[in-house]
Amino acid sequence: MRRTITFIALFIASVLSLTAQDLLVKRSGEQMKVSVLEVSKESIKYVRYKTKAPLYTLPTSDIEYIEYADGARDTFNKTVVAEPQPTQSADNEIYDIGAYYNKNGVEGVVIATTDGGRHGTIISIDEADLSWSTIERKRAVSCGCTDRIDGRENMKALEKCIANNNLSWEDFPAAKWCRDKGEGWYLPALTEVWHMGTIVNGGSRNKPRREVRKQYNALLKECGGKPLNPLMYYYSSTEAEDFRNATYSHCSPDMPHTGEGSKNDRLFVRAFYRF
Repeated sequence: MRRTITFIALFIASVLSLTAQDLLVKRSGEQMKVSVLEVSKESIKYVRYKTKAPLYTLPTSDIEYIEYADGARDTFNKTVVAEPQPTQSADNEIYDIGAYYNKNGVEGVVIATTDGGRHGTIISIDEADLSWSTIERKRAVSCGCTDRIDGRENMKALEKCIANNNLSWEDFPAAKWCRDKGEGWYLPALTEVWHMGTIVNGGSRNKPRREVRKQYNALLKECGGKPLNPLMYYYSSTEAEDFRNATYSHCSPDMPHTGEGSKNDRLFVRAFYRF
């Protein structure tokens, strides 16, 4: 973990907490503005933002990730990383991370699994270079795409925004490109994009495994797709606090970070699907 503060330094950290706002996201989806004081493998200690007390302790098993005030992150995802497998038996419904998925016209590479591999998330084998929105910045509207965990919720919010503001999907090229792949495809939320980059780098940004990245990209090319670009940012469906901006993350082996920029900018887009 990137931050471990000794007991002696805890008092000093509590004073500094007045100016440090961290975002704590639980596995339940709850988001809290806090000041993190100590992180260990088992738990974290924090105070509510702009307070010195009381001091709270939360087990890491309840936490999805922490986004610190400087933009860095700690994740507590328990996903077991497996190296990509080039084939998947047609009659085998159990998938590993890194497996090729091709069923009922849905094709992609698995980056997360649940229920012992019976369900999970895949990324599209191809990608696009698109803007988040073509609406002029001065005419931009808040779309309500605030979910950082599940891009499907942002797609629902965007659909409502389109209906309520007499807009069209053409006004939102990145989301439209994902949606046009068929029912169930979506533009991922910020945490999902961040998770994609972590998995592709072998499950850790602290100790990235170049051979895992090569295997992922080899599989994507073998399937007729495009390799993931480590030098470019990938859009998420999550709007920034300034709704005229959208958020993004990357697949570089560098320490993960997120950013935001004008929705009119062109960035890479990779579609997600949950099976």
